[in-house]
Amino acid sequence: MRSMPLLLASALAVAVTSLLSAPAAAAGSATGPGAASPIALGDFMGRLRSIEVVAGGQRGTFLLDTGGGVSFATPEFAKRVGCEPWGRITGFRLTGERLDLPRCDGVAISLPGGKVLAPATLGVLDLKPLLPPNAPVADGSLALDAFDGQAFTLDLRAGTLEFETPESLAKRTASAIEIPIRVARHGSSGHGLGVSARMKAAKGDLWLELDSGGGAPVLLRDTVAAEAGADPAQTQPQPYTLTLPGKGGDVTLPTRAIVRDMIHDGVVGMPVLVHWQLIFDLAGDRLWVVPAKP
Repeated sequence: MRSMPLLLASALAVAVTSLLSAPAAAAGSATGPGAASPIALGDFMGRLRSIEVVAGGQRGTFLLDTGGGVSFATPEFAKRVGCEPWGRITGFRLTGERLDLPRCDGVAISLPGGKVLAPATLGVLDLKPLLPPNAPVADGSLALDAFDGQAFTLDLRAGTLEFETPESLAKRTASAIEIPIRVARHGSSGHGLGVSARMKAAKGDLWLELDSGGGAPVLLRDTVAAEAGADPAQTQPQPYTLTLPGKGGDVTLPTRAIVRDMIHDGVVGMPVLVHWQLIFDLAGDRLWVVPAKP
């Protein structure tokens, strides 16, 4: 599990306000071939996306963090849903620091438009110390583990989440580029889910986690930065061209990279992900991308 709050509190955070569209239209104004109308995502301080949920019968605002590994609720929200946290979910921050979260099991989660997710195991984590003092209230965070087994399209620029049927998925991906990925289902008791995309380096493949909770465009591990085409001695953001090889063509974007000591090969953050529509199939462990509309 990669802990999203570490990046929220980091000085590496890069504002992406100009890349985020205004909050999407409410569910009911379909704009794509999905099974249902798109779910509108919120704009959280111009840096992140949020989503309104009903969890355990209680309404709340959760951040949407594709790199979070494990979904979690704040202690206050866990109390509202009647959970008495127990046990531990164990993961690791990007720095390698161990993170232990008490857990709430079997939390029913539904999304706008009536979409019901499988009962979730939520970690419990206090967000307040990790957000700016003027931050809106956030009751928790949804990571990709909440969407395991689902097919959906995530457009972070437009602020929409759209679930797919087999038919709509086939239509959606017909003109998209498929990117090879690794899906890690991990954590204590098997909790957690992360998706990493393949990038070719001078001496082999690197795997970059897709992280909508990350403020840096691209993070590269210091021990592989040179092979990835970056200057490992440069501690400040440096110009960088990200290339992800795909089936039928590569996905390339001029951006910036930051080199740091961490346990992942790399991370692709929100300032890059807003340039693409991400089409996930977490039943078949596949991913396609298409350019996001301006």
